Amino acid sequence: MNRSLPILCIYLVAATVSAVFAMSDCAVHAADGLIRREGQFIELTTDLDSDDEINKLVSTFDAAVTQWVTFWNDESFDPAAFKVQACVMRDESLFRQQGLIPNEIPSFPFGYASGQRIWIKAQPSEYYTRHLVLHEGTHAYMFAAFDGAGTTWFQEGTAELLGLHSGTGQSVKVNAIPADRESVPYWGRFKRMDQLRAEGQIPTIETVMGYQPNLIGDVGSYAWSWAFVDLLQGYPAYRKSLLEFATAGSDQGPDFDRLVRQKLQDQWPIVSARWRLLSHDLDYGFDWSREQVELSMTDGLWRGQPMQTNVKADQGWQTIGARVPGGIKIRLQASGQITLAETTRPWISEPSGITLEYHRDRPLGQLLVCVLPNAIPDKSEFLEPLEIHAVKDELELEIKQYSWLLFRVNEASGNLSDNRGSFDVSLSVKP
Repeated sequence: MNRSLPILCIYLVAATVSAVFAMSDCAVHAADGLIRREGQFIELTTDLDSDDEINKLVSTFDAAVTQWVTFWNDESFDPAAFKVQACVMRDESLFRQQGLIPNEIPSFPFGYASGQRIWIKAQPSEYYTRHLVLHEGTHAYMFAAFDGAGTTWFQEGTAELLGLHSGTGQSVKVNAIPADRESVPYWGRFKRMDQLRAEGQIPTIETVMGYQPNLIGDVGSYAWSWAFVDLLQGYPAYRKSLLEFATAGSDQGPDFDRLVRQKLQDQWPIVSARWRLLSHDLDYGFDWSREQVELSMTDGLWRGQPMQTNVKADQGWQTIGARVPGGIKIRLQASGQITLAETTRPWISEPSGITLEYHRDRPLGQLLVCVLPNAIPDKSEFLEPLEIHAVKDELELEIKQYSWLLFRVNEASGNLSDNRGSFDVSLSVKP
């Protein structure tokens, strides 16, 4: 939720608040059973009944701020001047009665930020409460450091990115894709993404960039906003641009999105292609060191000569290093064995996969090929499903338009690290 400038954000963001509130806040009014804790970057007022949870909120926030400073690498910002007044509430009415929530602040379902003040409704899990504190705290940080946080997708994407965390206190690590559902109870982003994938409602980048400041707790929109920002920070080629976008955060209108398109214009077909793959695969345990897809605007055109490629079992989508022209048929032939896991004995898979276990309705370890068009998707609201085929031992494939060919082993992103070996694939034009 955010803000005091013309961008509203209900919870995660609610509505615009233009008034500037005095810093009489939580610290002054903490009374009648409310507990106050002060850290380096936060003053917390709460009606939580667990000292341990309260202390973790403060120490985690302080440690997170130092990581935000490092992440944005903005030497012009002095974090010593940054301090958030935070209210974490089980009983919102108690805080309103004591004047800790100004009348101008609208009702919100999860959290709200205005300037360097944030309000959070306590959640069923300690993790999700902390996540909301860091999410809203990121909004406060962006406004303090950059005088704003851009348009809605960038506001919410950065807040989700830097609110996601593992560990607590000095051991916290922000910008941490969760390893499993159990580590982030009630967060729910991947669950909603899976639902939207099943419904064929994966948004285009243009759809994400068009999100309006009235999300009202729309989990899917927060998830896709985060995914796009995560893509920009996950590839070194876009990292510098991401930092430039942050420094332009005071612009919350169309000029901000025009800047994004301008900075990425030369790479937009690659950004779009990588978005299609990321939005299909992002899930628990996703690891950028294994999931960066090597595509280039300078990839040459395959002329049909016989080609060999090697598909590593512990990596995500892997390109053949060339584009394939449309209007041809190709033959793929695969061989080799890979190890998927070491249990009582190794799980050995050939290109057809292991039918004892499935991932996304395909045998585990099966060799997959994706035909990814070079062309940028049309202006539709949602993406067309990826064209993915099982290679097994052999596959004849018709290529309809200029495309990249990418291969990977069928397994959840979070389970790639213990895989060993590779498959060999030969490509030839079918007469």
